[in-house]
Amino acid sequence: MMKAVAALCLLFAGASAECVDSDVWYKTGDPAKDCAWVAKYSPKRCTVKGWDKSTAAASCPVACDMCNPCEDAPLRADLPNLDCVDAAVQSAMDVTEGSVGLLDATLDPIQDYNAAGMCTVNVHWHLGAEHRSEGEFDETFAFDHPGLRRRLAEDIRTGHMCANAKEMFDSNDPHVANEYEWKYCHGMHVGLSYEIHWPHSSIGACQTEWQLQYPFMDGVLCGATMAGLDIGTAADAIFSRAVGIGVEGQVFTIVNSPDPTSSPYLYPTWDSLAGWNKDLVTDWAYYQGSTTGDAASNEVCRGTGGLVTWHMDRNCHLVEAATIDNLCRLMVASASDDMSPDTEPHGARETVAAEIATTHVEYYSDGSD
Repeated sequence: MMKAVAALCLLFAGASAECVDSDVWYKTGDPAKDCAWVAKYSPKRCTVKGWDKSTAAASCPVACDMCNPCEDAPLRADLPNLDCVDAAVQSAMDVTEGSVGLLDATLDPIQDYNAAGMCTVNVHWHLGAEHRSEGEFDETFAFDHPGLRRRLAEDIRTGHMCANAKEMFDSNDPHVANEYEWKYCHGMHVGLSYEIHWPHSSIGACQTEWQLQYPFMDGVLCGATMAGLDIGTAADAIFSRAVGIGVEGQVFTIVNSPDPTSSPYLYPTWDSLAGWNKDLVTDWAYYQGSTTGDAASNEVCRGTGGLVTWHMDRNCHLVEAATIDNLCRLMVASASDDMSPDTEPHGARETVAAEIATTHVEYYSDGSD
């Protein structure tokens, strides 16, 4: 175990095993000026075009310090889906206050991500809430939005809509009357509800250019990838609390106000890349579960069961489309990895049955409701 912990403390620098410089690239018209020549005066020479029309940055990633140390985390293949009867506790669960599952968790949830040395390694969202919070987002608030019909035709599973979304849709509320002209997000619609996730990890490439990753498991497992850990050693590190993995979840209904610039739902000071909107969180649940997504169900479960602490906001909030579109802009502009696939919604996993949810859920409120 000590070796595992030491390996996970590696500095996040250097190239991954799959990242190598081309041995045939050279500057157009000068075969002597190869990747080794680029390395001598990087990054200026990284913009040079080669004989094959590629830039030095593309063909000489090591020389140009362009290698992603987190890419293609091998442990992802060791955490496959499996029959739910063989899986540990799962997410997303019913977080209505007082709800608990029937399956014992092997870890208590991490209450403070910062104290555990965890950083945000990704942000993505699901169409509709995967969790259930009675009276906020649950099965009674379904409605026939044209955006939902399109996504169903594409075989994207829809989660729970919010009470505020249904109320505004039924009343033709002006906040949802007009679609937003999306510039950076894709497949998004005003008036629908989305559950946004911020995965956190203490072995992410924290405070480096590679902190934000797609897919999110590359970011979650980055330290294990760099250290070459096997799944048994990595799991032991998680269960010993040498490593922490978690997700912040928050549900929003998207609005497009007649005057968005003066809207109370714009949240101009919210650092939406870093995590959930703390100013809105008044009522939340902590529990131990798994990763989610519509590839899993109540029969097919995630192999990450029991490894992930969830902090789940139990309320549904309104947010301006412009705020979410700016989040998509930041995802593409700020991350060294390509996060563009996460600028559109993923399908939602059905809320898991009590039989595969944890018995240990902690509910908190700041008393402001």
